[in-house]
Amino acid sequence: MITKYTIYSQAFSFTFLFILFISPGSAKSIDDSMNDNQSIDIQFHSKMSSAKKDNIRRWVSHSSDALKMVYGEQPVDHFITKIKASKRNSGVVPWGEVSRNNPPEVTLVINPNSTLNELKADWTIYHEFSHLLIPFDAGDSRWFSEGLASYYQNIIQARAGMFNENKMWQKLYDGFERGRKETNHNHQKLSYLSDNIDQNHNYMRIYWSGALYWLKADMALRKLKSGDSLDKALYQLQKCCFDRYLTAAEITKQLDKLTNSTLFTSLFIEFSESYSIPNYINELRSLGINQYTGQVKLKDDAVDSHIRRAIFQGKFE
Repeated sequence: MITKYTIYSQAFSFTFLFILFISPGSAKSIDDSMNDNQSIDIQFHSKMSSAKKDNIRRWVSHSSDALKMVYGEQPVDHFITKIKASKRNSGVVPWGEVSRNNPPEVTLVINPNSTLNELKADWTIYHEFSHLLIPFDAGDSRWFSEGLASYYQNIIQARAGMFNENKMWQKLYDGFERGRKETNHNHQKLSYLSDNIDQNHNYMRIYWSGALYWLKADMALRKLKSGDSLDKALYQLQKCCFDRYLTAAEITKQLDKLTNSTLFTSLFIEFSESYSIPNYINELRSLGINQYTGQVKLKDDAVDSHIRRAIFQGKFE
């Protein structure tokens, strides 16, 4: 599978071809021919040495491969990744955002002193790339899109071998806990809180309520019909609807249509009207995810432990 990267600097542009190998244990491609023309343009907006640029290209390549662990290809055939250097040199990737232009643009502000391994271990690029899984620019119901990115940022890292299944669920559990503990606006519905995030800064409740929405949808789909999953539903959404702008509510209706269900819209209403992060302990226990003094322990004899493993493994059929 060949993916073309066009790299721009201030003085010149040229094309690199990387041959990307996916190990037999990784998520399989739907159709390798679909991926031949997919590309990412990496634009450097700060002066960096050739060695640092090479590390960034490897990092973006690695992260793009992780994104393909959802359904075997990038959600868009072409997008731009803008790289800027942080002036404070603090953190690894202190800032990232997605702009829904044509083509989409992912801007990443990095600490130029970071090593390749440090860049790969930072969650930001996986989060921003995961935003591309739905045709939506977060103009409304921000909890919905940020939740999707928060859910998949951990899943695709685990599927790409960055950490094991136990750590993946630990990260998700810790996120839900952060959302539960943010209670200073529990008199306001999630929908209102999300629309006014710039004033209330309740990022934890907003982001992790959203991540829980997508986990519950993923679980419900896998119980509904053998072979169904959120991965598959998002792939169907990509094929039908990425040529138009859709609001969050319109996306849920389309996902219901594609899955012959009502679970996305019903969960959307439930979460939009919630005054705190909905309960997640029962769902986690059914998956065989127990916690003892905050530490996650996995049990394979739980009723839905096969679903937990399937979410981690990401086998797309």
